[in-house]
Amino acid sequence: MRLSRNSLQMLATLVVAALPVVAHAHVEEGSLGALDGFLHPIKGADHLLAMLSVGIVSAQIGGRSIWLVPALFVLAMIGGGVVGLNQIMVPHVELGVALSVVALGLAIVFADKRSNVTLVMLFVMLFGALHGHAHGLEAPKTASPIFYSFGFVISTALIHLVGVLVGFLVTEKSRVRNASTYLGCLVSAAGVYFLAGLY
Repeated sequence: MRLSRNSLQMLATLVVAALPVVAHAHVEEGSLGALDGFLHPIKGADHLLAMLSVGIVSAQIGGRSIWLVPALFVLAMIGGGVVGLNQIMVPHVELGVALSVVALGLAIVFADKRSNVTLVMLFVMLFGALHGHAHGLEAPKTASPIFYSFGFVISTALIHLVGVLVGFLVTEKSRVRNASTYLGCLVSAAGVYFLAGLY
């Protein structure tokens, strides 16, 4: 599947349209926290790499997984975010987040159209819930749960879209096809680094 010029324009439009909405919510109502939610996945390298990886893997698998896999991550993330926002503690969340980066990096190395989609979806939902819990738990005390959640959901969706674009690039272009192996190894190595930082 090749990305048309219209698809690229649509992605750019989504990015440009989302940023003012989040910024407006933050500036007008300083305590709402939409911008805090939007920036949280971007400022955390573990979150950013995991979300990019989900998009990349979904593009590598292809078919309906291109939208279904990221959508499941976002839905599970919202559920985990609700738990975190209510300050309900879940053991070893940071460990799970770091492991998700390792696992998703390996998924980039091995994922293709023959992958077990059900297994990928189950892991993606687990990882989404863990990342969502971390987002919710780290929300500013003054932030509105609704606006904060809106911020990190929009941010996550945009990161997934960027990941899908990267995934198309490394699977469709023969000159860079081997790049998926190197990219996946780098992501996994970053996950190992995050793991080492926990101990």
